[in-house]
Amino acid sequence: MAGESTLLVQEFFESGDSRFMDELLRSTAAKKLKALADRWYTDPRPFARDALLVYIDDGCDRPHHRPLVKALLKKAEAAADDEALAHFVVAFDRLIVRKIVTVAGWNYQTKTSTKSAHISGDKRFGAAAKTDLQPHFSLRTRRYLQRRAVRYFRKIAKTDLARYGRGVRLVTSLYRDENLDSAQKLLDSWGLLHILYGRSPVLSRVPRGIVLAPSRALGELTPAPIYPSAWKNCLGDLVTLLKKARSYTVRSFVLTLLQTEYASQLGTIAPLRLRALLLSPHEEVQNFAANLLKNARDIHLLPVADWLDLLKVESPTALETVCELVKKHVSPGRLTLAECVALGCQRPAPVAELGLAWARSKKLSTEADLVTLLAFSKAECAKVRAEAATFVKDVLQKSLATRPEHVRDFLDSRYSDVRGAAFDLMTHDPRFRDAALLWSALAESPYDDVRTFLLRHVQTRGEKAHPGSLTAVWSTVLLGIARGSRTKRRALGQVAHEVASHPEKADELLPLLGVALRSVRPPERRAAVSAVAQAAANSPALTAAITRRLPEIIIKPEVVR
Repeated sequence: MAGESTLLVQEFFESGDSRFMDELLRSTAAKKLKALADRWYTDPRPFARDALLVYIDDGCDRPHHRPLVKALLKKAEAAADDEALAHFVVAFDRLIVRKIVTVAGWNYQTKTSTKSAHISGDKRFGAAAKTDLQPHFSLRTRRYLQRRAVRYFRKIAKTDLARYGRGVRLVTSLYRDENLDSAQKLLDSWGLLHILYGRSPVLSRVPRGIVLAPSRALGELTPAPIYPSAWKNCLGDLVTLLKKARSYTVRSFVLTLLQTEYASQLGTIAPLRLRALLLSPHEEVQNFAANLLKNARDIHLLPVADWLDLLKVESPTALETVCELVKKHVSPGRLTLAECVALGCQRPAPVAELGLAWARSKKLSTEADLVTLLAFSKAECAKVRAEAATFVKDVLQKSLATRPEHVRDFLDSRYSDVRGAAFDLMTHDPRFRDAALLWSALAESPYDDVRTFLLRHVQTRGEKAHPGSLTAVWSTVLLGIARGSRTKRRALGQVAHEVASHPEKADELLPLLGVALRSVRPPERRAAVSAVAQAAANSPALTAAITRRLPEIIIKPEVVR
């Protein structure tokens, strides 16, 4: 199996196949894997380089991969490959895994038992490899690899401090939270602690690794890099690192360093750089950038598009600050009505309130403006949605351009407060009280409050309507549909008979027929459709009305002869 696996590894490597990495990680043919190192490292293809970094990031701890890891490490050192060594530093910091154990004791003076926490050594592997055939690195080799990778950068620092600074900032950007999510994992990250806290009195370096100094705690750690000069005069690099850092430990280090060593220069960071930090997924970075944005130079020159991006920040604290700045520096006239409504539909309350306030300030005159406002029916903030529904209802009621289709959009909303505004319009505005389109929409709605409104009002209207009037027909049929069962079929037959008997009322009755047809099963539709089709054979006007109102029903001459 090992030989076959190696043949596949070589084949996939030569062809640049995406399966190369999976097959490589499964292989256990140590000697043949080592033979791949030179060809792999010197391969100029981007595929080979990307695969190399992915392989290192896997952790360099696969069974029988020791020869390949050591060969690649030596080649990277010989080539002065800072990028590859940065990945090796991070990978080697994960090679040792100690545990915190509770040790019970006895205080002979107080005659009481005691418990204390201690870090136990990594007992998964022997202190030293017994043979070259061992599948994994020994504990001694693991400690050596940690120090060797960091020593590479320390040698650089002696001759080129700027290059060292760039290198270790790349190193720190690669650490991930899942690799530093406990105290012992952080203390086992020898390279990271050496780079960031190498001079800290909080830490003590012992043969078995790094531990806390007596009576000290991790919370006392402050930036104390082994080469402090490498972290000076690099504000831009630190801002970039803050944006790219994948671990809270590194972000905390950078934030503390910026606030202590660069306090006088923070005001010089351009708003666009701060914008990138505000859009970070990490709340501590967003809050830091929001505080700096208040006094950023040339902030008033930011284009509207950038301000709209800033309003996408997820941190509630940072978002409040951004909203205050938007109110201060952005005039509502710089935004279109659609942009204001889009803001009003967002979930965060401060942004939604801002969007609604700006939409209220707009002059609304056209039907297109009404259609734009209807998007408020999808607003995600409940408080703003209720206020927006009332606002839009008032606009629709006052506008001469409002049509039943606009009210129907509110009736179809999935939010009850928006549907309630539509009910109010239908109840009090004569233009919509008898609109067939709206009553059809009510009859087909899946919402209980709509059905309740429909039944209550239809029954009331039906009782007051003159027998045989159009209102009476609508009321009877809609009540029949709502009550279901046989009543639906009778209602369908009734409206079909009315259409066939009174073709001159077709435009008013056909929408109701469509509702009735959709409420019954296919076999029950045939008789009603047949009756209407027979009537259409003798009335060209009825045929035209059916084409307009119910295009899904196609009347063919040969059918109705």
